[in-house]
Amino acid sequence: MLRRLMHGTLAFDWTRVQPRPAALCMPAVAVPLALGVALGQPRLGMMVAAGGFSVGFGSFQELRGSRRLPMLGAAAGMCLSSWIGTILGGSPTAAVVLAGIWGAAYGAAWSESPGVSWIALQCTIWLLISTAFPAHGLAALTRGACVAGGGLLQMAVVWTTWAIRGTTGHEGGPAPAVDHAHTTTRQRLWHAVHASTILVLSMALGRMTHLANSYWIPMTAAIVTRPELRLTVERGVARTAGTLAGAAIATAAAFLLHPLPWLLALLVVIFAAAAYLLLYVNYAAFAASLTAYVVFLLTLAGAPERAVIARRALCTVLGAGLAWLGHVLFAGVERTANFVPSDGRPPPDGADVS
Repeated sequence: MLRRLMHGTLAFDWTRVQPRPAALCMPAVAVPLALGVALGQPRLGMMVAAGGFSVGFGSFQELRGSRRLPMLGAAAGMCLSSWIGTILGGSPTAAVVLAGIWGAAYGAAWSESPGVSWIALQCTIWLLISTAFPAHGLAALTRGACVAGGGLLQMAVVWTTWAIRGTTGHEGGPAPAVDHAHTTTRQRLWHAVHASTILVLSMALGRMTHLANSYWIPMTAAIVTRPELRLTVERGVARTAGTLAGAAIATAAAFLLHPLPWLLALLVVIFAAAAYLLLYVNYAAFAASLTAYVVFLLTLAGAPERAVIARRALCTVLGAGLAWLGHVLFAGVERTANFVPSDGRPPPDGADVS
């Protein structure tokens, strides 16, 4: 187990790096940020860029033989989840209930194709993010609209380029198929109960801590939790190590550069590009790039950088711990389940953006 953990955290598979697809996704991140800073509206630029960043990962997925469907499904689901989370997030009880419902849907999606599982993850994470920023009226519609706008911009850029090139794929080839022939209705039900329970516990813990950005606890738990203990532990260790490394990188950059808004926007773009590039190369490195991206994105929106870094590290450790706890609670069920995972590559997180 230790050797596998070390390999999963430290091994880099550079044959899976995909520079052209990564570059293709960057305009939908860079342009909204640049416009937001230029117009004095960095928060709006941040939300649009975040939506585009998340949907961009859909170009690496496949659903029913199409690479357009994952992007379209994610954009629509993220927008709807953001609206619901924003409107109902002011109630702690409603937030916990919503986390349980979305968690159940995500757990049930484990038994479906990687594309379906990825879309469910995006919807879950954007729901969790939005419950932390409740609003009503026109303000409640802003986040979802910005997320949808970023997603539409990303789709316009990617699909137009695909049409010009006469292709809808990338050099990495299609997403691996998963054999679900032996996944029973009972196993799907327990997957749903498993994920829902973890999301309820982690959301409740996040609400009780009263920390800013405490939604990172259930978000990490959702991202780390997998049908098998081995996969959850591997992903949790890599996620935690990568988050701590990304926090260190962001701290060093802040100390050395004292970045102004334009430089912050540039750092966001750099680390977003790194996340796309390292997606399948090494999960810990991907998580490090994602952490630095999030820190600089929130700093651009006005959050205190050092506090963001510390909370990010703490919430990641707590969320990963709760994900592992889930396998203790459901150990008996998992021993009798015969879920067949994919080739070991987790679906990209994508929506871990705020």
